[in-house]
Amino acid sequence: MIILRLLVLVSLSFITSCASADNTIQKLYKSVNPAVVELHVKAIAGPKPGQEIYKASVAGSLGSGALINKQGRILTAAHVVDKATSIEVIFADGSKTSGHVVWVESMIDLAMIQALDVPENIEPLALAKSGDYQIGEQVMVIGAPYGVSHSLSVGYLSGIRESKKIPVTDITPRLLQTDASINVGNSGGPMFNAKGEIIGIVSHILSKSGGSNGLGFVVSVDTIRDIMDSDPGTFSGFIPFLLNKKQSYALNNAAGHGMLIQHVVPRTLADKLGFKGGNINVTIGHTSILLGGDILLAINGHKITDVESAIKIKQRMADVKKGDEISFTFLRNGEVKTVYWQVEATQY
Repeated sequence: MIILRLLVLVSLSFITSCASADNTIQKLYKSVNPAVVELHVKAIAGPKPGQEIYKASVAGSLGSGALINKQGRILTAAHVVDKATSIEVIFADGSKTSGHVVWVESMIDLAMIQALDVPENIEPLALAKSGDYQIGEQVMVIGAPYGVSHSLSVGYLSGIRESKKIPVTDITPRLLQTDASINVGNSGGPMFNAKGEIIGIVSHILSKSGGSNGLGFVVSVDTIRDIMDSDPGTFSGFIPFLLNKKQSYALNNAAGHGMLIQHVVPRTLADKLGFKGGNINVTIGHTSILLGGDILLAINGHKITDVESAIKIKQRMADVKKGDEISFTFLRNGEVKTVYWQVEATQY
């Protein structure tokens, strides 16, 4: 009889504990969900498999984002918006506004966009402190998998993965691994801890089927803070392919270096300056690239020779001031040309 009572007490305790945990998740979801946004993006589409002559077109895609201040700043993944021609931001209450890209860090798959309007009653999301997470803690992800708006998935932080240090910076990118379900449409959405703080932004999954297999990766809050503190500068609108010396000579680029421009995003600096993207689709190794576009050789006299030089140039560009004149030297149809930009503004 005593054993039976003990079993009943243990069972009741377990049920109460589970109910309490469920209640916590419910409250947490209600508190953070209003500041999670759905992003409907129209973007430059890449060439189709086997397509030789490429003509720029626009395709729709879906992603998520996290509102981090009342002024309309939204964190998302770079691959969601880096080729965007237009962005529609949809809030949980159904209100809609437009957005534009502020900066993109493609090496880390992180971007910031600016929403034109933000509903007054929405409280922005808070970033956790750097390193304030550990393997085994419960996490939750909110996004729009396959367009199913504001879907919640719950799991655990199952691993911490560090990448190589980014050249000429102090930033070592870190990805957090989770078994919380992540699918197409979750990209750019936030992953939360039990306090409702953002500990990561969804980047990608490892999957042979294309669906969630419990191997999802998010850009860690440490990396997010590092990038934001580094002043990444304004998005220029170039989608480049960095050429090495052999590739440069194969393209009759006597300079032996440069960035082959793949696409130019409309209404950006690159577009304003008249740069042209490629139109001939080829494969080098396992990489598909577009030939025929301009090759950017130098900015303000600083040559683009490798990743390090490109990052240094980007850092310098972040420091330009209104009224500065910046030169862009490029190769077009075998002729070296230079175009100048009179800086109008440095930030949105």
